[in-house]
Amino acid sequence: MANDMKYLSAEEEAKLLKPIDEYIGKIQKQIDALRKDGSDKVQELKTHISLVRENKNYTKEEQAEIIRKDKEQMVKAKETEAANKDKVSKLIAEAEEYLKAHFKKDYYDKVAASCAAQKEQENAEYRKVREELKKEHESSLSKLSDKQEIKDEKYVYKNRLYDAQMLHESKLQEIKDRKHEAFTHKYHLIDLLRTSKFTFTQKKIQSFENYKYTFNTSQFLYKNG
Repeated sequence: MANDMKYLSAEEEAKLLKPIDEYIGKIQKQIDALRKDGSDKVQELKTHISLVRENKNYTKEEQAEIIRKDKEQMVKAKETEAANKDKVSKLIAEAEEYLKAHFKKDYYDKVAASCAAQKEQENAEYRKVREELKKEHESSLSKLSDKQEIKDEKYVYKNRLYDAQMLHESKLQEIKDRKHEAFTHKYHLIDLLRTSKFTFTQKKIQSFENYKYTFNTSQFLYKNG
């Protein structure tokens, strides 16, 4: 990797992702153009009809006239949607095929490896911090004889260990977040392509990832120990 610390910087991750975003972005623009006067217009008109029906400021006659005009437009919009359906489906398939070929290999696997290396380094640094704190604590204790001073030193040591642990867990969470965000970016792109209409397999993959991401070993052992 480009730096001496074995893991990617945010800039390096962005550089890996850029060609993927650009390729999918071009396809997304084509899909958006095909949907504009079709499926997007249908949804827009459905929403407008619902709002008109709920609006008490219109008379029944006014509501009926507005809805009639909206439905006339909807017929044309549905015709456009049907005419463009195959084109949109082919573009979605092209984009998903590209993601299948490139997202994991060219981006996610590299981010995951980077996160694993960073986690390993963070764990090593945390062990080192604990060892140093222990040495300092033992050194301080060896110089004390007063019971209260010994008690105070133990209290200080306990707090320093706690602070170190909190900082360590925060850094581990940041690493975990980065890996999760890298994973979810693929499904953010698919979400836009499919207008949130994921396949069953796509839903299951996301569900399993979210389970892994939110799983807490300590809480699991506490509840099931």
